[in-house]
Amino acid sequence: MLLLPSLRIGLETMRANPVRTFLSTLGIVMGAASLVGVLSLADGAEAFARRQIELNGLQAVIVNAVTGDTVDGVSIPRHGYPLFAIDDARGLARAVPHARLALTVQGTGTFTLDTGTSTRAATVVGVFGAPDAAGIPPLLKGRFPTVDELSNDAGVAVVSNVFAKALAGSGDAAAALGREVRLADKARTIVGVLDGFPGERGFRVLVPLTSSQQAMVPPASPRALTMTIQAPRIEDVEPTRAAVEAWADATHPRWRADRLVSVQALGLNRLKQLNQGMMLFKLLMGTFAGVSLAVGGIGIMNVLLASVAERTREIGVRKALGARRRDILLQFLIEALVLCLAGGTIGVLAGVGGASALSRLAGWSTAVSIDAVALAFFFSGAVGVFFGLWPARRAASLDPIEALRYE
Repeated sequence: MLLLPSLRIGLETMRANPVRTFLSTLGIVMGAASLVGVLSLADGAEAFARRQIELNGLQAVIVNAVTGDTVDGVSIPRHGYPLFAIDDARGLARAVPHARLALTVQGTGTFTLDTGTSTRAATVVGVFGAPDAAGIPPLLKGRFPTVDELSNDAGVAVVSNVFAKALAGSGDAAAALGREVRLADKARTIVGVLDGFPGERGFRVLVPLTSSQQAMVPPASPRALTMTIQAPRIEDVEPTRAAVEAWADATHPRWRADRLVSVQALGLNRLKQLNQGMMLFKLLMGTFAGVSLAVGGIGIMNVLLASVAERTREIGVRKALGARRRDILLQFLIEALVLCLAGGTIGVLAGVGGASALSRLAGWSTAVSIDAVALAFFFSGAVGVFFGLWPARRAASLDPIEALRYE
């Protein structure tokens, strides 16, 4: 028996008993729909988190000096540790030309306004390189210092939103542009104002790295500097970290060998944690979808067993006319496969529709992938073959004489 006639018989059987066909495929429909829906939700959440990591600049590799050790749960400061220089930042920038780099140091400083009012305190951040690579909020107004200004220690500054509002004396932070603040007796013109964020507290001012430490309160020990490297995409974080480690081992072999410097990929760690959570979610919900598919497969098997009993005389006639055992086996396997793929098609459409509805009505991030659709079809077909094999073998093993006598 050829494949196309078997397929035609399977479709005719479905049309002859539409209610039974619908009820028998209901489990397959639910299983395929839940599988597509779960994978769409998980893939959408992963894509959303990936976009947020990239938008917030968290696809970063952080190079820090190790300034202390933990012994028996107690932090013990080190007396000596590497102090990164501008030459280190320039060398690392050449090693990772595709990424943006910032060398920063942070401390507390005091300032006075151009009106000569009382002294205030602020967090001073010295920057060399790309300021937006250091996890600094985006600009509300103005600009960041140029490369020449950062290299030549120009008298410019970028201030936080609350700092600008305090300077302006009103709710308009942009009004602080062009005003001067005096840090450690050096006047600096405000060229940029950072955007605010919920919970923002304290004053913050960004200045060129070269003279930033003179604007800070002298520390008990030298302040450790940080090099931040922003990869273009989250997928580039791992190669970027490898390039940073290779540069450090080549230029300063003792840094990593003696645990003097740490190299961390923050965004990659967050993405790995997210992927682990999404994988557990997919496995858990996929198990429920698998149970539904298995129940649907049992329903398909019951329907096919009933179909074999109803069509016993038909099977006997076919065998008497020369149909081989494998022809009967193929016929019923194709019927099972057609039933399951039909249910899988309805389930996939329902899953895609449900994911789209959640995306529009509830605002959830979903992403229907070809892999999820293909997986639903594959498991639907696999269930049809697995649970249809026994009824098909039972039909193929019928004795033609006994089948013709069956009433």
